[in-house]
Amino acid sequence: MIIKLSTPFHEYVCETFQALTDALVPQTPPMQHGSYFIDSDMNVHEYVIHALNHEITIQQQFFLTPIPLAYPTALMLDSAAAQLIAAGQLQTPSKKSNARGAFSSLLREDRIRVLAALEELSVDVNSLPSPYTNNAGMVKYVTDALNRLSLFGYYSEWSAYGTTRLLPPDKRRLQFFPLSWQQVGYPGVSLGYRDFRGFLMKMPRNEENA
Repeated sequence: MIIKLSTPFHEYVCETFQALTDALVPQTPPMQHGSYFIDSDMNVHEYVIHALNHEITIQQQFFLTPIPLAYPTALMLDSAAAQLIAAGQLQTPSKKSNARGAFSSLLREDRIRVLAALEELSVDVNSLPSPYTNNAGMVKYVTDALNRLSLFGYYSEWSAYGTTRLLPPDKRRLQFFPLSWQQVGYPGVSLGYRDFRGFLMKMPRNEENA
């Protein structure tokens, strides 16, 4: 099941995570393959959103339960950014900015500072939105995941899945050669072939001990 938010919330979440990946991954020129448009972050923000909504679980009583975390994580980034702005540790965003949230309105280096503050727990954890409120372990865990998911999404084949990228893994298909593979010199998928693995050894059966 693919989790979708209503349009205003979806736009806010996308903008926030585009600001995140814009600060973390190398910029590439926007591209288009057929009707599929690829943003300058190679649509890695979609990968991060999808992973937060479908692949991260939290402990609820005796069970690990998957819950959509993209929206509350966007709120966490904004809350942390607002705290650092109020403390005078970041440059005040321009009033001309059209960004919906405090995090998105920051300069790239200040967005990195927000992530560092969350990792170091140098923000008021009690003021963060649920489920991060007073949950230092989860704040550190998800902030670390944001860094890793962004880079993994960029250097993997995610963008090349094109229109199938949000389908279950067994339904995804590469629709073009990933740019990240070109950048790292990866030649692409190779078919597996049977290889010689030695001679078949026949062990004589000792009938007397049977």
